[in-house]
Amino acid sequence: MREVCENEPVAVALFSGGLSGQCFTLSPEEIPENADYITLKAGQYCFLGEVPEDPQEDVTWCIEQSNGQPDRLPDISNVTLYTCPDEAPPSVDDVDVTCEQIVITTSNIDDGETLDVTVDFSDGSTEEYTPTVTDNQATVTLPGDRDPVDLRIEYDGLILFDAGVAASDAPCGDNPAVTDIEVTCAQITIQTTNIDEGEQLDVTVDFTDGSTETYISTVGATGVVTVELPGDRDPERLTVEYEGLLLFDQLVAAADAPCRRQPECPPGLDIVYKYYKKKGKWCPKVETGGDPDAFSIEGDRKKVTISAPFPFAVSYAVQQKKHDKCYDGQKDTHHKNCKEQDPVLAEPVDGQYCATISCKKKICWFRVFCPEDNSGDPVSNS
Repeated sequence: MREVCENEPVAVALFSGGLSGQCFTLSPEEIPENADYITLKAGQYCFLGEVPEDPQEDVTWCIEQSNGQPDRLPDISNVTLYTCPDEAPPSVDDVDVTCEQIVITTSNIDDGETLDVTVDFSDGSTEEYTPTVTDNQATVTLPGDRDPVDLRIEYDGLILFDAGVAASDAPCGDNPAVTDIEVTCAQITIQTTNIDEGEQLDVTVDFTDGSTETYISTVGATGVVTVELPGDRDPERLTVEYEGLLLFDQLVAAADAPCRRQPECPPGLDIVYKYYKKKGKWCPKVETGGDPDAFSIEGDRKKVTISAPFPFAVSYAVQQKKHDKCYDGQKDTHHKNCKEQDPVLAEPVDGQYCATISCKKKICWFRVFCPEDNSGDPVSNS
């Protein structure tokens, strides 16, 4: 949007909920007079269109597939109409939400002007306020015994803020509440209060690809709820409900994004490596299964780093006595001169999986193989 407006664009209308399909239609009466552009969000994709001036009949916008996008686009999930202001627009720069009040920090709004503020609470109630701006701030006094979950701020027909919120000192009163959220690709951890152990939450997660998953999750002894996610999709919005109460409804993002499907260790991987002094490098000695070319190996007999584009485990043996020769191969791992060590699991590093073996004594051999279930602790080599 910013590239088509000289100044920062401002939303003048929002549409979400109940939308479907690849097209969106508005009647002339539904289009604000100052609307210049429209954005249509479909999954992780966003499409920009122009709003005709003074339309006399219904206007329809449709999304179309372009290069790099899937053949079948997700349905439209939300639509926003924007205006391009002639000068620096009014804006909300910050909101500070507690149980007792909301402090709104603004820019480019004169003293004495009023804002239209709508607050939705977790019990389903809604309150409207018209606070006055003074020195770029406006304060809304809340009931104090209800948890705010959504805040909308408008000024002069412009939507300056419309998003889920939570009081920093929640819970408000003794109501059920969500007090903390942690989101990763693999799971969402929800901290609740005033909800008994064994009670169930209705959790809905929207992902950036347009998909939605619903979960019924049980509250633990400490009030914690854990929701296991697919892991290969980026969560975008989280909604948490309990017995008809909306406890949380906000945009979220995984701390370890982007979320991608984890690679798997090739089934049957089993390769033993020996160090060839004349070549000055590690080479495969016994290849029971797997492709040696998939591995990058750097180092000598004192320290070696093994890398691959998938998870793997490494077992190895070190020389126990001062001796130039050390028997090689899996069948010789229990030779008196070489003692096998505990296996190690490769760790993800910069898109690869890496394991480093570092020993004071010389490394006799090492073996790469698949960990349990491609993700658990390494299995024993014995």
